[in-house]
Amino acid sequence: MSTPSAFPELPQHTGELPIIPGGWSQQEFPIDEGSLKIHRPTDPDRFLDDPDVHRRNGENDYMPYWAFLWPAAIKMANVVARQHGWAGQQILELGAGLGLVGLAAMRAGAKVTFSDYDETALYLCRANSRLNGFEEPDTLLLDWRTPSLDQRFPVIMGCEVTYDAAVHSDLLNLLDRVLATNGICWLGEPGRFQGIAFAEKAVAAGLLVTTINEFGHLVPIDENDGFRILQLRKDSGTDRHDVKC
Repeated sequence: MSTPSAFPELPQHTGELPIIPGGWSQQEFPIDEGSLKIHRPTDPDRFLDDPDVHRRNGENDYMPYWAFLWPAAIKMANVVARQHGWAGQQILELGAGLGLVGLAAMRAGAKVTFSDYDETALYLCRANSRLNGFEEPDTLLLDWRTPSLDQRFPVIMGCEVTYDAAVHSDLLNLLDRVLATNGICWLGEPGRFQGIAFAEKAVAAGLLVTTINEFGHLVPIDENDGFRILQLRKDSGTDRHDVKC
């Protein structure tokens, strides 16, 4: 039997789950008028004790954030589920983690490509899609610092991806590369000051930015009062390259 690892050997079939520290739990979340189920690590803090996590953190600041279900993801999944117009849309989810936000979009009829920089997270997105009876989605191993992606998407989503100022430049450059002209990007965040900082940098970079709260109402861009979604659009007359923040 394999030893539990933060970087486990991945099974060939998504009906099986890899062996991780602390094992797995299954949880169901009310999302709008229905619910979504996910497999999630029972004790994601156990990942932090893995020597390979320490090693990779020293090499490139890696952290197993995918293993945590962040509260903002539940709120964003509800906003996505209540919003009409996703059916048939091609959506790229950034930093997908356990995939809850993308699952809400899939349930609304979107075709979602789940991306993350951890292969286990991508496996879980596929497993959680299967758990909810959806077709297996496309996945993409994506490091924002060194993206190798030429496809453009009309819709991009992410949640809890603006928490660190050090990645703001990388994230803005990635959006410039993969967000289609006149496309829309939704980035959910819980009201951290870094969310406001990112929004200001996005405006300075030429993106059109509005913010909406968990009820779908527009709120001021500098309002720091709980969960909101940064709604970014690329101005058709804007062409940015290599943003420095």
